[in-house]
Amino acid sequence: MTAPVSKPVAHAGRVGRLWWLPADGHGNGLDDESWAPVLKVSRQVVPTLLGVLRQAGVPAYVAPAGSASTRPREVKGRPESYQLWIGASAYGKAERALLTVMPYLAREAARHGDRAWR
Repeated sequence: MTAPVSKPVAHAGRVGRLWWLPADGHGNGLDDESWAPVLKVSRQVVPTLLGVLRQAGVPAYVAPAGSASTRPREVKGRPESYQLWIGASAYGKAERALLTVMPYLAREAARHGDRAWR
């Protein structure tokens, strides 16, 4: 996992994902004061990850990786990737939840022949 991103001084009084994260994503309904990018995932695992992280009490948000203008078009056989962000205050809980769900996601990838789960 990567280190949390620090807040710009000009926005120190503002909180929430609306100014901190890319506008073209969606979250699991939980909010935090700061966010950390954790990993890139395929579109297929987004609902599972958001649900697992919500159940664990971890604020989570996903948005297409890169900006719309710089994002490469979806390559045949490879889904568009999404950047997963987690609330920095729940970093430890997020790590435990992700370690718990990853074996399930690996089994699903194997079951689907890894076509759309890369």
